[in-house]
Amino acid sequence: MIEASGCIFLSTTTGRIMMQLRSDGVTHARKWGFFGGKSENKERPSETLYREIEEEVGKTNITKVIPISKFTSKNGRFIYNSFVVLVAEEFIPELNIESDGYCWVAIEKWPRPLHPGAKIQCNSRDFLKKIKTIHEMHR
Repeated sequence: MIEASGCIFLSTTTGRIMMQLRSDGVTHARKWGFFGGKSENKERPSETLYREIEEEVGKTNITKVIPISKFTSKNGRFIYNSFVVLVAEEFIPELNIESDGYCWVAIEKWPRPLHPGAKIQCNSRDFLKKIKTIHEMHR
């Protein structure tokens, strides 16, 4: 079984979301998606997330981490845990080789083309409602 964790960053000041442009060296290259990756050494989902954040964006001032969804493939062999990471201000990440770029966008103004998994979530009414509620509660 493969388990992974990923996130979008939400600025409580601007209400905008930061997403990742995946590099040519990873699956779904040149597609926009969430920051994150696969679990290692039996990590819990939140441990995976914090490690991946440090690897992919560097140190940042995280206000709060909120679990938002858990996807399990039909065959049960893949689990993806999604989180919203709250930050007060938009920031410039220190990207590693897994990213070719990043962008801060308004909710529902997603960059294109989206990673297939990100597309499913970003087009989900439930996902959008959760993000908007989180922003309202934390601004």
